[in-house]
Amino acid sequence: MSIKVAFNSSFSGAIHARDFRTPACMVHGDGGKVVTLDLNLGAQRGSPDYCGLLVNNRTDERSIPIAVRLHKTLELADDKFYVITCGKASFKNAKNETSLVTLRLQDGSRKVVQAVFLKPYSLKAEISRPDGLHGFRVKNCIVFNKSNTSVPLIDDGGCPVDKSIISPFTYDDNKGYATAELKSMFRFSEGSDVHFQCDIGLCRGVCPEPSCNGGQSGPLTTEEGVLIASTSVFVLDPGQAPLVSELCEDVGGVRPSWLLWLCIALGVLFLIMLIINIFLCSAMTCACASTEIIDKEPSIIEDYDPYRSWHGSQYGSRYSLNGPPQHPKGYTSGGSTMNSARSVSSHSDHYAIVHSRPGSRYKNRGPPSHVGSHYSGK
Repeated sequence: MSIKVAFNSSFSGAIHARDFRTPACMVHGDGGKVVTLDLNLGAQRGSPDYCGLLVNNRTDERSIPIAVRLHKTLELADDKFYVITCGKASFKNAKNETSLVTLRLQDGSRKVVQAVFLKPYSLKAEISRPDGLHGFRVKNCIVFNKSNTSVPLIDDGGCPVDKSIISPFTYDDNKGYATAELKSMFRFSEGSDVHFQCDIGLCRGVCPEPSCNGGQSGPLTTEEGVLIASTSVFVLDPGQAPLVSELCEDVGGVRPSWLLWLCIALGVLFLIMLIINIFLCSAMTCACASTEIIDKEPSIIEDYDPYRSWHGSQYGSRYSLNGPPQHPKGYTSGGSTMNSARSVSSHSDHYAIVHSRPGSRYKNRGPPSHVGSHYSGK
C-alpha cells in the first residue's frame, strides 16, 4: 500500500502507522509538500515490517490507521488520524444490493495476472450486480508502476489518449460490463509490474455516450458518483517461464483441462458405486430378515397324558388300569408318595400325579419320583 499525504505548506513531521513507530511503518517529512508512506500488505503479525494491518475476510478489504504528527517526536493536540482502506469499490444499487466494481486484464475470457510483452489483451470493467437503473462509463484510466511513473490511457471524456495503444470502451449496460482492446502489451523500463487504474462513473438511467470522433472530448457527466477500480499484472518476456503457476482462474473454468475430466470421471464412478451399494444392502436386508423363535419350556402339567407311555417309563401306561403297576426294584409305596392311581385312598376326591419325562430338566437328578396329594373327603 502506497499512501500519499499532501500538505498546503512544507512538512517536517512524521507519518506512521498508529501504534507502530518502527522504520518499516514510519516516514519523516523533508520539508516538501508531499510525503509517501509505503506499507507491506503481506507482512505477518510479529514480523519487523508488520504495521497493524486490519483485514476484512468477508469483503477482502485491508485497512490501516495512520497518524500524521506535526513534530517528529512529540505527540501534539493538532495531530491528525486517518484510516486508509484498500479494497474493492462497491455501491448500493436500486435493489439495495452491494454491487462491486472490478477492473481486470483478460486474454479472451480468462483473467490475466502475468501478461506477455507485445501480446494483445483486453481491459474489462464490470459491475457485479446490474439493476437496469444504473449505467456507467469508464474514464480517467492511467497505468503506473511502483516508482509512480504514470501514463494516461483514457481521458476524462472516456476517449483513448492514444488509439495506437488502446481502443475506446464498448458497453453492454444490460450485462454490466465494458471492454477495450490493448493493441499490444507494454511495460515500464523500471520493472515488470504494471498497474491499471480507472474511474467508473455511475449514472441514473442511460449515461451519455463518449464523443471520440476527433477533437477535444468533453468530460462525461456521472451524477451518481465515481468509483475507482484497479488491477495489477506482471509483464514477462515472450518465452519466459511464468512466476506463478496458474491452475484455476476466476473466469474460463479449470486449468489444466485434464483435471476437470478427472473430476468428472471420479464423480461418475462414485455414483455407480453408490447405486451398487444401495442394491446390495437392499438384497441383504431381504435375505437376513427372520422371525423370532421363542424357545418355551414345555409344561409338564399340560403335556401329561395318563395313556401315553414314554420309552423307558413303566408309569402312566393305559395298562395300569388292569392291575397294579410293577414298581422298580427298591421303591416302596406309602406315606405321602403315591406310585399309581390305585394307591389313592378311596376317600380322596382329588389327586394329581406328576411324572418326570426322559430328556427333561430332571433327567440327571435320580429316579423319577411321583408326588401325590390327597384330601380326605368329609
